[in-house]
Amino acid sequence: MKRIGFINSFSPSALLSLCAVLFTTNTWAEDIWTRDKLTGDWGGGRTTLSDHGVDIDLRLSQYYQGVTSGGVDTNSEYGGTMDYRFNFDWKKLFGAGDGFSINMHARTRFGNDIGADAGELTLPSTGLLMPLPGDYHGTDITGLTVNQMFSVGEKHIGLVTMGKLDILDAVTMFFPSVGYGQEGFWNVNALVSALPWFGAVNGLSLYGGWFATINKENGLGQSAILVTGTQNQTTQWGSISDSFDDGAWIAGFHRFFYTLDDKQGYFMVFGGFSTREQASNDPHDHIFIPGQGIENTDEEKPWDIALYLSQVLWQAEGDPNRKTTLLFGATMGPDNPQFAQYNFYASVEAYGPNASRPDDRMGASGWYNAFSDQFTDLVSPVADLRDLWGFEFYYNFAINKWLHLTPNLQLIQNEWKDDDFAVIPGIRLIIDF
Repeated sequence: MKRIGFINSFSPSALLSLCAVLFTTNTWAEDIWTRDKLTGDWGGGRTTLSDHGVDIDLRLSQYYQGVTSGGVDTNSEYGGTMDYRFNFDWKKLFGAGDGFSINMHARTRFGNDIGADAGELTLPSTGLLMPLPGDYHGTDITGLTVNQMFSVGEKHIGLVTMGKLDILDAVTMFFPSVGYGQEGFWNVNALVSALPWFGAVNGLSLYGGWFATINKENGLGQSAILVTGTQNQTTQWGSISDSFDDGAWIAGFHRFFYTLDDKQGYFMVFGGFSTREQASNDPHDHIFIPGQGIENTDEEKPWDIALYLSQVLWQAEGDPNRKTTLLFGATMGPDNPQFAQYNFYASVEAYGPNASRPDDRMGASGWYNAFSDQFTDLVSPVADLRDLWGFEFYYNFAINKWLHLTPNLQLIQNEWKDDDFAVIPGIRLIIDF
């Protein structure tokens, strides 16, 4: 049989010789397991772009998670997101505007999650909340902001940010080690003091802005004040003025740093208040709240106060990145209008638990959420509810710098009194391109 074109010119020995040349001279082939990103430096293009003010980060997050017993229903689902992050540094791009930048975060969501099977308020996978949970598929810009940094004295940097805020990005900025379901814990309740806040704010993309001061020594936010609208914008681009029609969410925090036995810790006070009057069973885009359709004329303005305590428990000599940390958080609010009145959680995480695997990460967390009496009484004709609590355990295997595999186990008592204790194993694969 006659071969055509260039295929005919390659013998098996020639092909083997070509592969040998590629694997001995091609940087892409020889350093694929040691580079920071799967696609490397794009032949120098990534570095060139960064030197000229354009930074691009691409991440694929995949989740397979199931309810093996208990919960609402036994089921498993596969889903994921593709994250696209772009940062434009004005000074590098145009030679002017020192400290000014534009950030964009877009996400493509595919597959499904098990939120409805575990219990709508269990929130077992933070990474699949955006742009919307459930069976939502699509690509949306969840964050687009303009930012200005400037010096505030010798110890602090000031940051002003305005635009469409990706709230999970904001949480990650203020709690860098926490992440948002792609690095450490999966469950929202294991990351931040969640449900009382969810009851007060509807949306994970909101128009607004913040002013923050960042401690130069450790890179953590010292204090901040945040003002946003109250209408969710994850999958739409409404007018900024319309997003504030029903009121504004105003929040702030201050972090007090200290050292204990030469190990860093902090105590943080957070407070939030909304000018929007709402009922405890008002519908929300990112969670299903029982009692929809029950008329509730008892509308009030929500608020909450949260306290956080973080402490480094152990730190490797000569390697500050290898450490074990404790994080404790608690939130309380009024009996009405939030559906959850208070919660608390505690987590312990180890970074580089083994000297031979310094990029691995592992953690254990437990949490408790108490529903408000006003809310449970209101929805009692259609929903027999109880307080929610759970535990989570994970181990993040850093296969290399751009590939992470994380087994996960969650044990949760959901909000429904008739449901059995849920056992929820999962596996997560993260690839940085």
